Amino acid sequence: MKTPGVIGAAVLTVAAVAFPGVSISVSRETAPPGGIAQMKVFITEPRPISTGGAFMTFDAYADVVGIALMNPSQDVAGVAVVRGTDVWLAFTSPSATFGTSIDYPVLTVAGRVPADAPVGAKYPLTIDPAALRLFDPNGVAYPVEVKSGLLVSRAGVSIHDISPGSAVVPAGGVVTIHGSSFTPKTEIRFKEARLADVRYVNSGRIDVVVAQTTRMHGMQVKAKNPDGSQSTYFSYQRTRSASPSSDPILKFAVPLLPPATVTSASVSFAAPAPATTYGVAVQNIEAIDAAVSIQLVDAAGVTLVNTDIMVPGRRFVVRELVELFGFAPDGAATVRVASATPIQAIGIAADQASGTASPLLAR
Repeated sequence: MKTPGVIGAAVLTVAAVAFPGVSISVSRETAPPGGIAQMKVFITEPRPISTGGAFMTFDAYADVVGIALMNPSQDVAGVAVVRGTDVWLAFTSPSATFGTSIDYPVLTVAGRVPADAPVGAKYPLTIDPAALRLFDPNGVAYPVEVKSGLLVSRAGVSIHDISPGSAVVPAGGVVTIHGSSFTPKTEIRFKEARLADVRYVNSGRIDVVVAQTTRMHGMQVKAKNPDGSQSTYFSYQRTRSASPSSDPILKFAVPLLPPATVTSASVSFAAPAPATTYGVAVQNIEAIDAAVSIQLVDAAGVTLVNTDIMVPGRRFVVRELVELFGFAPDGAATVRVASATPIQAIGIAADQASGTASPLLAR
């Protein structure tokens, strides 16, 4: 008699197949009516992304108040065309390290929750994959999938802004956190820095003294109240337009720049193209005003005209070339900017036919 046993067995193993493209996850947020929510976009599997663009609509917001791009090399730059709660975004990352970190968001969009939003109301936070274009270092488009997020209108603590948001703050320096529903017992944590002191000023402001040299751009900051409510914010220096351009596209343009500042830079422009206008954005993330000198230089290196503009502290100025110089060059040209106060600069090509814009990196 044969001993009973297993004559044959088969084990079916199904291996998980990784998505071949870019998988995106949008955060879940809570914020009080009238407060600020910061939507975060994360890459769930590292992918090197060199350039990209997206069209996004934020029905959850009353208005969009701030946009930031982030990557490990801190070189990603772009331009957003913001019309109300509609945003067209284009960017480029020279190092192609955009999308290579899963610990930090690649994009944040801060917006104001409607003041009349009912407590408990839920609003989807999503990006349409069909309206998102991401390219690898060889210029090949990735397939994209998106896991949507959610915004819930709920009473509690909320971080609205941080200043300075992108500076390197020395030990003993002060970082101011603006928000709502702060209390003397609100806990503040910086993910990558020790804090020497947390000073409650009022329900809308807390001052933090850092215990070590702290790079604020991209810093994860958390606030937690005794009632259990909490808010997470990724820091960057938010600026506002000093005054709008008269160009139909550039008047809505918002420069999205890495934290590095310079005292001089140049932007090269191609010869005029049909339905395209060119402009320059100068951003001042310092607290003091910046007097900026701007030159237009032709392809032979001859300076055609000089002009000066004032960029107030924590503001940016976007101007079309005709606005700056009184005429547009009829061939390839270079714009040079210089300032004693450190600034940031980028060129912008505005497509008047599509209503979009793309960045032209300064060097």
